[in-house]
Amino acid sequence: AEQTSKKIKAVWKSKADNGERVSSAVPFGYMKSPDNPKQWIIDEPAAKVVRKIFDLCVSGLGPTQIAKRLKAEKVLTPTEYWNSIGRKCSKPPAIAYGWVADTVSGILDKQEYCGDTVNFRTYRKSFKMKKKLDKPKDEWKIFQNTHPAIIDRETFALVQELRQHRCRPAKSGIVSMFSGLLYCADCGEKLYY
Repeated sequence: AEQTSKKIKAVWKSKADNGERVSSAVPFGYMKSPDNPKQWIIDEPAAKVVRKIFDLCVSGLGPTQIAKRLKAEKVLTPTEYWNSIGRKCSKPPAIAYGWVADTVSGILDKQEYCGDTVNFRTYRKSFKMKKKLDKPKDEWKIFQNTHPAIIDRETFALVQELRQHRCRPAKSGIVSMFSGLLYCADCGEKLYY
């Protein structure tokens, strides 16, 4: 069993090193091609939502604010959308149009929307542990232009830069123009209103 395990791991590692996708999960906004299941094509209705999320982030909204706006506009969540088109997935959430900040953050973090394949993003310490652990970014294997892009690289880079400097609104709901930009001269921590 140990030898078989090692051989299977070696095969998966070889595939991933050669630029093949080793995950069967397809991100929201894409679907598997009917001609070649290994190839992704753009799912246009879902891709519109992904583009909207990136546009809202560029305009200065954070994941929580974007989630609230999508919920107010009654945009289908990924799970609800996949269930509506008949794709196998978990049952839809109890709350209709239940967008949450984690879902939006996950979409904003995915480099796959630039047309890249990203392998070795997570790992498991042992087969006994079901929890996946994140690998450092320098250990990821990134293969560019493996499928059509939904978001251009400039927009993706801008969103990653904006997300480094989080701008939180004050109790009044107004975001200060200096939010996320000012730091303490003594300790180097961010300044808050």
